[in-house]
Amino acid sequence: MRFRSLLPYFFSLLLLMNTLPASAFDEGPSSPQDPLTDARTAIAGKDWSKAIMLLKEQTAKDPRNADAFNLLGFSQRNAGDMPSALVSYEKALALNPKHKGAHEYLGETYLKLNDLPKAQAEQASLQGLCPQGCEELDDLNEAIADYKRGKDAK
Repeated sequence: MRFRSLLPYFFSLLLLMNTLPASAFDEGPSSPQDPLTDARTAIAGKDWSKAIMLLKEQTAKDPRNADAFNLLGFSQRNAGDMPSALVSYEKALALNPKHKGAHEYLGETYLKLNDLPKAQAEQASLQGLCPQGCEELDDLNEAIADYKRGKDAK
């Protein structure tokens, strides 16, 4: 008895489905786009001003995103804005004290500011985070070695 009372609804649903475009049934992308994708594309193209703009928008929307602050600092450093880069890295590390990328980039920023002791402090932080070694530590070690070679050459 119940089935018969549902038949009109079933047929109405079938009629409705036939009038909708096929796109109404598309599931769309399998995963949402990473909000940092456009910023990373700008960084890859060394379009620092675009990356900074996108990352400032992202950090305003998501002020707890350590990765976004780290990338913002990286972009600011490469654009030559060291004071802003330092602030961004500090925010990244306040959100995630174990953020290896922020420690590396902060150390590299200190080298650009001729502050070897602070760069070495970031190196020590990375050594604690990566006792078996990691790419961030290797990169900062290399940057410190290059810095020292440059100082020795003068």
